Amino acid sequence: MAIEEIVHEIKENGIYKFQTPFLKKIDVEDLRFLVKPLLEEAEDDYLFGKAARIGPYQSWRPTPIFDLFSQPLFQGIAQGFYEKAPSFNEIFVTHEFRNDLGTERNGFLHFDRIPTLKFFFYLTDCNKDNGAFHYVPGSYKLGQQLRTASNAETDVYGKIKNRLEIDFPDLGYTKKNAVPIEGDAGTLFIFHSDLFHYGGAIEEGREREIMRLHVRP
Repeated sequence: MAIEEIVHEIKENGIYKFQTPFLKKIDVEDLRFLVKPLLEEAEDDYLFGKAARIGPYQSWRPTPIFDLFSQPLFQGIAQGFYEKAPSFNEIFVTHEFRNDLGTERNGFLHFDRIPTLKFFFYLTDCNKDNGAFHYVPGSYKLGQQLRTASNAETDVYGKIKNRLEIDFPDLGYTKKNAVPIEGDAGTLFIFHSDLFHYGGAIEEGREREIMRLHVRP
């Protein structure tokens, strides 16, 4: 699909999923090798396991991480979506392997408090039992309205409402409305964070690893 069509799909529905794994297994393993020590060194403050912010993609020159996120396809999608060259990007990696500490913020059905375009890669095979990303079809534009209103209510980040079942119970949205994106390692989808979504919650004995590039105007 052409860049213009992908951008149109994201602007209309908040998400676009590539139909086959975007990366080969060997390429995924290269990425996992690079981020493994950073995850191991990460603080133990992520309830689902380990999480690390690893900087903008430019800081990873010359590695497979830079090669992945600097390619014209991704740059074209980001610039097409924002209608200008983005001024901010940062890469996040997580390894989910526990479920005994409660629900992390990303485990609630929510929209993000800071609007962000996200390029989301599975580094391991993911299904509904090991933390697959879930989203509510058709929720993108409502999420945009709610996020705008929530941010207008307060400038204190921690008080901004964004969890559907907790902050907006009258709307009736629950995790039962969400559908999973299941896929092999190397699966890629791009979504805007106004879309209602959640992920990372795993069943006992399961695990997942993912990498995300966050882009903002």
